[in-house]
Amino acid sequence: MLYEIMLMIIGFILLIKGADFVVKGASNIAKKFHLSEMLIGIVIVGIGTSLPEIIVTVKSSLTGNPDIIIGNSIGSCICNLLLVIGVASVCNPLKLDKRILQVHLPVSVFSILMLAIFCNFGTGNQIISQTESWILLAFAIVYILYTVYEGKSEVQENNGTQTSEITFIWILIYIVLGVVGLKFGADFVVNGAIAIAEAFGVSESIISMTIVSLGTSLPEIVTCIIATIKKESDLAIGNVIGSNIFNICLLPAVGAMIKPIHYDLEFNRSLLFLLMITIYLLIFDLFRNRRMISRNHGIIFILLFCLYVSCLF
Repeated sequence: MLYEIMLMIIGFILLIKGADFVVKGASNIAKKFHLSEMLIGIVIVGIGTSLPEIIVTVKSSLTGNPDIIIGNSIGSCICNLLLVIGVASVCNPLKLDKRILQVHLPVSVFSILMLAIFCNFGTGNQIISQTESWILLAFAIVYILYTVYEGKSEVQENNGTQTSEITFIWILIYIVLGVVGLKFGADFVVNGAIAIAEAFGVSESIISMTIVSLGTSLPEIVTCIIATIKKESDLAIGNVIGSNIFNICLLPAVGAMIKPIHYDLEFNRSLLFLLMITIYLLIFDLFRNRRMISRNHGIIFILLFCLYVSCLF
């Protein structure tokens, strides 16, 4: 058992450092092309910090563990919204940008509803088919293209974006090392999670929604805390919302492309909880015109996450 725990710890370290290197490389590419902070946060950092989840998804699909895919997808999103935003806003209150409220959060709500429909009323009997995976992938690509267009439009209005001084050789080194770290980290996390679940008689779905989702969300937590301390709210919130949309669309899509995913109806409660949290953030502006997530809200979010995890067992 000690071996499996050490395996998971090493895996999480590799995932975090791997994601950090990939994000650093991708962010410097974005800076070289003068892309906006919102675009970097949602697309570049959002995808970068979702890479641990994506790699874990590929590994889980190849080894025939669909519960880890869905559990990690939903669990990571809940962790992002409650724990990541909660911790970040406790460090420094976060302000919700109008574009987040008008565009990106509605897209997040729609992606959750789309996944729920595919899982419960899709072409298969609680099966995410390869056809549905292509729809999810297409939706994610359209969202990325729109965000890139939006980010470029913003840069044309404001040309103050910082330029990267790192050469392309170093950027390439960062990305290659990051991908290697993500690959081996995912192997260790998945293998360790399965072994622990079998040893304690705990279902893979619970392990994936707690240990695995928390571990693969560590890059988002670190990124958000750093961005919040630097008072870069757009980067922090954009990272969370972008990562959630990619988790909901890309993880099931990638997994189902490799092998159709069987959906356990037990996940519906967590999926509904995720939808409620996202809708709350969407209508947050109706209750507080300042659109500010205060420290008190952050503490409530953290407590809600702890309550959610405790209810799983």
